[in-house]
Amino acid sequence: MMNMLSSRTTAAALAAALIAAPAYGQTRPNTAITLGEAQAVAARAQRAAAEKNIDVAIVVVNREGRVILAQRMDRSSYIHLELAERKAATAAVTGAPTSLFEKVVDAGKTSLLSVPEIALIGGAVPLRCGDDVIGGVGISGGSPEDDENISLAAAGL
Repeated sequence: MMNMLSSRTTAAALAAALIAAPAYGQTRPNTAITLGEAQAVAARAQRAAAEKNIDVAIVVVNREGRVILAQRMDRSSYIHLELAERKAATAAVTGAPTSLFEKVVDAGKTSLLSVPEIALIGGAVPLRCGDDVIGGVGISGGSPEDDENISLAAAGL
């Protein structure tokens, strides 16, 4: 009888916890970038790149660095798409532009070189909603400076 009561109590406690807990992946509305927002960011990036006559890859990720949108302009290489993704993820998960990390390494602080899968070249910025990082946008195909300027335009900065 005691085991049955204990099992029922445990089951009830588990059920209550599951009902009270948010669903996996559920977030506050202001901390999750939407597909529509990602499309708007990519459109701004494409316009800025076209103004500079540079074909680039554009990747928008969520705050965890997972791809929401990826596209490349007609003459952009597949390698640019991979680098843009890494840049975007770095900006999103660190909350800092990738040009900052490039400058740190250029200044001789080489410890960042030991961090796996981090982009240490300019071309991505975090996307914010208020103070919250909601994602990142990474650009690749031009010089690091051009990529950075396009990412800033994409973010509306």
